[in-house]
Amino acid sequence: MRLVFQKWLVKVLSPHERFIRAVCHEEPDKVPIFESLGVESPTADIVLGRPSILGSVERMLRLELEGKFDEVTEGVLKDAFDLTVKLKFDAANITLPPYMKPPPPESRPRLIGDWVYTVGDTVHRFIPESGVTLEVDSKIKRHGIPAFEEYVRELEQKRDVDVEEAHEAFEDYYRRLGRLYHALEIPTCSAAGHIPMGSSWFYMFLTWFYTHPELVKRFFEANTRRNLEWMKMAVDYGAEFMILHGDIACTQGPFISPKHYREFIFPEIREEVQFLHKRGIFAFNTSDGNLWPIIDDYLINCGVDGMMEIQKTAGMDSRRLKERFGDQICFNGGVDCSLILPFGSKEDVTRETAKAVETLSPGGGHILGSSHDIHQGVKPENFFTMLETAKRHGDYTRH
Repeated sequence: MRLVFQKWLVKVLSPHERFIRAVCHEEPDKVPIFESLGVESPTADIVLGRPSILGSVERMLRLELEGKFDEVTEGVLKDAFDLTVKLKFDAANITLPPYMKPPPPESRPRLIGDWVYTVGDTVHRFIPESGVTLEVDSKIKRHGIPAFEEYVRELEQKRDVDVEEAHEAFEDYYRRLGRLYHALEIPTCSAAGHIPMGSSWFYMFLTWFYTHPELVKRFFEANTRRNLEWMKMAVDYGAEFMILHGDIACTQGPFISPKHYREFIFPEIREEVQFLHKRGIFAFNTSDGNLWPIIDDYLINCGVDGMMEIQKTAGMDSRRLKERFGDQICFNGGVDCSLILPFGSKEDVTRETAKAVETLSPGGGHILGSSHDIHQGVKPENFFTMLETAKRHGDYTRH
């Protein structure tokens, strides 16, 4: 009877308390759950009980091509909040309004082929089968270094109008979503990017580390200055942790050498982490791929607090990560979304999720989620199985 009574005394934590304890390597009441890169359709549609705009690039693009920018904005903001609440996530992304006002004609998407469209001087291709959009052409891809140098000069110029527009977007976000997250005690995060992974000129960019190193340094330094401005606004509007975006590796290893990572990217990450820590904000590095060749700089030397996107299929073994870095790094993820969630059985998902909790959760330092996102190929029933398994196995009070 005494043991039963003690169990009733266990405090149920708020999402904020649960998340902070996990990041600080303390065991909360249960393992926090958060999908930092989102939940796409068809899973999002089932959760919401309606067609999701935020979770469907195709639906969003159709509305944009029809000029229905207000409908896009309303749908994205409503979907972001409802998904967080309905799935009982322990954190939320700061989702800014995609459009504060209809964009000028030259900045609107224009269809030029079968799911091929232009925005400004870039050409994009949407692939319905995967739900992925690729940038396939751009001014920089066509003209190379002269166009890239022009782009860097524009990054280096501080434009007050850009800052003002960002402030307006954050104010609108807080009025419509941020205050609601605050009332529900759900911590929020924002993201700042470094690597132009999705650009049509990315593979050219990799060669410029060798042929135009000073220009590449200017690019990263200018990008960091922009990121710091963005981070300050995000913190002012409630962000408690920051995701430092930038895919830097594939399954075989980093796209660039460890030497180039340390010379070009590491100093920028470290500067941003120091900026955030002075303001009491946690920093998470995120990239899928095999990161072992740069792992010490990526996780420890730059001072980040956490790691997202643990890609087991690229050799990022959770047990090895936990044993080596578990006292310093909080891990977000653990459930494979490249094979298990799309193709596995419910039993496979149950085993995978239970193993993630067993491996990463002891002692805190774990926020459960997929290895990337709940993408279009994930079986909805497998995602729901993951959540149910996490509830059963992630209860610290039962151990």
